[in-house]
Amino acid sequence: MKEDTYIPRFSFEITLAQQARAARLLSTHGIRKAVFSVILDEVLDMIEEHGQMVVGILLDESVKPREIISSLAKAERKSK
Repeated sequence: MKEDTYIPRFSFEITLAQQARAARLLSTHGIRKAVFSVILDEVLDMIEEHGQMVVGILLDESVKPREIISSLAKAERKSK
């Protein structure tokens, strides 16, 4: 009998609209995992590097993630 291999999962609720949109845009088998793994790594890197400020900005919803990444990149270039 084979040993079961544990595969960690990251689970959270989404809306029906988000589910339908993801199914329509990321319908290729395995592409959702690939895309969201990259996004998760990026968000975790930003939080690790810049702290809870990133969480606050994301949750405030006044700035979009693509704007945060661009702004942080500019700040990092200026600080060097």
